[in-house]
Amino acid sequence: MNIVDKSKEIVKYICENFEEWDLDDPIEEGNIDDYETVIGATEEELKSFEEAFEVELPESFKELYRYKNGSGYMCALPCAIGERDMTFCLMSLERITSSKGYFQNKDALLADYPDFFSAQDIERLSDGRIKPYLFNKRWFPFAEYCDSCYLMLDMNPGDDGKVGQIICYIHDPDEVVYVAPSLEELISEVYEETCS
Repeated sequence: MNIVDKSKEIVKYICENFEEWDLDDPIEEGNIDDYETVIGATEEELKSFEEAFEVELPESFKELYRYKNGSGYMCALPCAIGERDMTFCLMSLERITSSKGYFQNKDALLADYPDFFSAQDIERLSDGRIKPYLFNKRWFPFAEYCDSCYLMLDMNPGDDGKVGQIICYIHDPDEVVYVAPSLEELISEVYEETCS
């Protein structure tokens, strides 16, 4: 089963099990109807995005976005990250582009914020797969939860990480955590946990 088929099954699961994730009924709210109207990104749109940000998107990302260019208000990616259950909405390429205008648009180390991160905090948050930043121009938010937590493509990983891995920016308290080696593996994990 490919990434698109798994994604379809996850959305179907959410429609049938929304209460388990403390969501409103996506059918009653009309979110699934709106989701059904979302079309895929064109090759030109994907190429334009890559050129604008001087990035080569992972093939699994492009495959998913060729199917649906975001998910609107439909929570299409339920994830357990650490002790938190979050249901993410996929952002369109246009939304990703606009968010880069104010979020993850600069490089700033955790150490640049001594009022918020002590040396002990930085050590506790240390993960060799992720560079010790709070903001990084090469991190691309592509899914959001409650306008404050973002799944991001990491195109500038730490020494133990890999390009295209998935990380999560969590707000309040602010931290960046490792999620999965790739979007394909994240969706496979979510599919196994929810649909199998």
